[in-house]
Amino acid sequence: MAASFAVSILCILFCALYATAASVDCSVAPLSLPWSNITVSANGVAVTRGIELGIGTPNQIFSLRPSTTLNNTRVANVLDCVTQSNTSCVGGKGGVFDSSKSSTFVVSLKNRWNGSAADTEASTGAYVYFNDVIDFQANGTVPGYPLVQNSDLISGPEAGLPLGQNSSFLAALTQAKVAPSSVWGLDAGDRSLSPRDGKLVVGGYDASRVSGNLTAFPLGTWTNQQPCPLQVTVSELLYSTPDGINYSLFATATDGVTGCIEPQQQRFTFLPSMVERFAMLTAYNSSYPGLVFPTNSRPSGTLRIELDNGYTTTIPNDHLFIPKRGSDKNGQYVVTNSSILETGIAYNLDDTDADVQVILGGLFLTYNYIVVDYDNSQFQMAPTVQGDQGSGAEISTVCKPTPSIMGPEVSHQAHSSGTNGTSRVAAIAGGTVGGAVGLTAIAALCYFLARKRRRGRQGEDEKRAQQDNSTRMYPELASDERRPSELALTTSPTLHEMPDKRDEEHLPPVFTAS
Repeated sequence: MAASFAVSILCILFCALYATAASVDCSVAPLSLPWSNITVSANGVAVTRGIELGIGTPNQIFSLRPSTTLNNTRVANVLDCVTQSNTSCVGGKGGVFDSSKSSTFVVSLKNRWNGSAADTEASTGAYVYFNDVIDFQANGTVPGYPLVQNSDLISGPEAGLPLGQNSSFLAALTQAKVAPSSVWGLDAGDRSLSPRDGKLVVGGYDASRVSGNLTAFPLGTWTNQQPCPLQVTVSELLYSTPDGINYSLFATATDGVTGCIEPQQQRFTFLPSMVERFAMLTAYNSSYPGLVFPTNSRPSGTLRIELDNGYTTTIPNDHLFIPKRGSDKNGQYVVTNSSILETGIAYNLDDTDADVQVILGGLFLTYNYIVVDYDNSQFQMAPTVQGDQGSGAEISTVCKPTPSIMGPEVSHQAHSSGTNGTSRVAAIAGGTVGGAVGLTAIAALCYFLARKRRRGRQGEDEKRAQQDNSTRMYPELASDERRPSELALTTSPTLHEMPDKRDEEHLPPVFTAS
């Protein structure tokens, strides 16, 4: 019995391994999605910077910012803007969805929907869970993709492209063979007055954007106080003047504060005590709304962020202070007041330190490339190569097809594009032959065990048939133990969503392509 049980366990592991290997295809090229200006209105006027998605049949175009705090793709309802012709509103939301115009739109009950259950819902929001087709330019199509239509007239919709630990977006791409793995690399680009497009790569990263060696960081634990996976410890914040004097923004000596790296937000969010010190060092005039300065009184310093492991990033003056911008009447992001300079730091002097989470947003990621691997509970970061990329992208695949018996076989393949790139392939393979032999042996053992069990069951069935005949002839001989009053509780219920916990390890994917 013990041997049979052990072999049964091996058979289960074999089947699970086979299913895992079958769901990962390392021959699929990584999916590259530009982070750029996208036209999102039907009249071709409203433009929003983000990742382009085509949703529905025919496609309705969206431009979404990546978010590590979202696990489902959220889009705004067309009714939030009344009509598609309200270009200022449509552009500000990155596109709006009209379900009546999609022939492949299918609404779903929440508990039968195939998205992630990890996201929380605002009490003031209205959410519609549905499935539809999504397209990625010429890079692939995913049918039956899970989406959330979010309307919140009080705090506004949280539209975004989900890159969280339980992302239904990443699960969908790997299961639909649109990307080789859930590893992703992000170049946020540059949103200054000299803009540069960025790029999201799913299933790898763009090696041409990485300057120097990648530094590894462990994933953070998701809590109410630290609601993000990409956590770092900021040990020092320095405002540096042209004459070489460095002023700390920490009010007191400390071991540092935990910060979230979050691409959905562009600016930095620091503790109010830090913002107050920054305002003092830059001679901020509190009569101005927000942390802004007259153009003729431009501060001259830079900002340096130091992490506890020595990793350092400097934000130059021309990116730290930029003319005030916003969406115009056509929904385009433009300079709205050239006489005022905005700061790349959010104003929060009306809050307290206890109520604020430090966030290193898109401005931080302009200077830092990140590669995120949830399966290995880590992310890596390196300085981003600045300047126009041109046609020299070098996309490297990161894919591990078999996580256990087959050994540590990880493929890192570089795909170059353009005339300046060079193609190179580097593979780390171990235990492939031995793993294949092991799988064959387990399969043969499973077959032998199954055959033996079938023979045993045949004998038991014949014996039960004889007992049943005697029971029908002599009902008083029937045992109560053979008459269960209810079904045995051995069958696991069907799970339609993922567990509603943010702080768990990387959970199994929930998407099933139709």
